[in-house]
Amino acid sequence: MSLSFDGAVAGWCQLPSPAAAEIVGSSGVDLVCLDAQHGLLGDDSLLASLQALRGVPTLVRVPHNAPDPIARALDRGADGVIVPLVDSAVEAAAAASACAYPEAGVRSFGPTRVGWTGADVLARGRCVIMVETMAAVADLPAILLVEGVDAIFVGPSDLSLSSGRAAIPPLDDDGYRDLLRSVTAQCREAGMPVGVYCGAPDWAPTYRALGFTWLTLPSEAGLLQGAVGAALAALRS
Repeated sequence: MSLSFDGAVAGWCQLPSPAAAEIVGSSGVDLVCLDAQHGLLGDDSLLASLQALRGVPTLVRVPHNAPDPIARALDRGADGVIVPLVDSAVEAAAAASACAYPEAGVRSFGPTRVGWTGADVLARGRCVIMVETMAAVADLPAILLVEGVDAIFVGPSDLSLSSGRAAIPPLDDDGYRDLLRSVTAQCREAGMPVGVYCGAPDWAPTYRALGFTWLTLPSEAGLLQGAVGAALAALRS
């Protein structure tokens, strides 16, 4: 099993349901992101979901940039982490360091589930840095030089809010599109994969045209809610 961002489409899970995670993981996606920041996943449901996704490359979006949540996700068997609200190269370096054992990093040794599965207990966890504030955009040239950063992931709603716009990404706003292009262009120049959360499938062509190299599906919670609403409307019509 290898985790590649090249042209990847990722599933996105927010619910504390191993069954839902297994359905997403078996759908044909290239990887799955488990959202422990804005999703409902705690440590126990995170473990169960990772077990349900065995054999599928998996990232965990941790609640915040600190060694403890990063280590807990990696010890439970995640291939890597998505680290939110990183505003600077210094903060990106701290996240990357938390993904690796000494001498390359500061991760504490205690791999737990990784030891049960026969995986390489000393492997470095993949580190994906979120760019979702104007401060992060300003320091992106330095962030892209940080050793141990494997990919960039844009949070389009937070970046929109940080730039003084609405929470729903205004993809018809020329200034916002230029802002996204400035991120993807720098990532392309640095040879860095750059992904984005795709809140609706019909946004995908626009994001690809703006230079994003990997995308996520909407969350399984959002897809379920939309499907139930559509089915209910059809049955009542």
